[in-house]
Amino acid sequence: MSVQQPASVTITIGGLINKVAAYLQNRQDASESQTNPEMRPSTNLRDSLRELTQKYVFEELRKPGPLATIGPGLGSQGSNWSYPISMFLNAGEDYTKMEDPVIFLTPQQAQQVGLSPAPPLALLTTSNLVGYSMNYLTPKAIQPDLFIPGGVPFQYTRFGNQFWFGSQPGQNYNVYVPYQQRHPFSSNLVDSKVYVPEDWFEIVSMGAAERLAYKLRWNDQAVSLHQAMWGDPDYEKSGGEEGRPGLIAALTLQPERDRRLSPVMITVGASRY
Repeated sequence: MSVQQPASVTITIGGLINKVAAYLQNRQDASESQTNPEMRPSTNLRDSLRELTQKYVFEELRKPGPLATIGPGLGSQGSNWSYPISMFLNAGEDYTKMEDPVIFLTPQQAQQVGLSPAPPLALLTTSNLVGYSMNYLTPKAIQPDLFIPGGVPFQYTRFGNQFWFGSQPGQNYNVYVPYQQRHPFSSNLVDSKVYVPEDWFEIVSMGAAERLAYKLRWNDQAVSLHQAMWGDPDYEKSGGEEGRPGLIAALTLQPERDRRLSPVMITVGASRY
């Protein structure tokens, strides 16, 4: 038996259908032969994957975006500060979670805006450029910065299908966005790859079985599956302070495992009034 490689994909939706059927005690009406696609295990596996991958971080879906250029007149309809999100994503993709955008400055540009990279950071430069993370502001909070021309945009927000950057860039800058891709599905749903690690296959299948149980009017089984996954009502209502946890609470996400022995870095900052 082969060992799973980092962030690899090892199964399709079709490979989880028997797990869904098992949680529904192999009912004959929980079948891919249903004329209504919403009654098929594959469709409910899709919906379970959508729910879980928008809530949790999965390495199988994380990727860096392309290097995009922002600057005077390069935004939407010649804007300096508003840019389509698709510029920062790989073609045909959307995201569910993202890290802060990274903007690259030369050491001279960094010094001009009051940044002085420490020696360890300077060692990480590429072509004499240093990357700095932008900070998120709400659309309301960023409004004053959007109309200040000629600056370096260290703030960003999202509004609809646009990223807004403030202050307005006074020259061209390279920016990239690391993000978690929205889970993709192929036109033949059964053959779609499942972009979660193997220890989440059970959870994905139980989530699909819960959905299907409700559709089959088997409410007590649906409630039982929900509590097995998410914990009993006391656990959910108390935010994990009371009651019995579910199976999801016992799983550890990869970022948590990776940082378990590392010190936590706290960045000190102050916002403007």
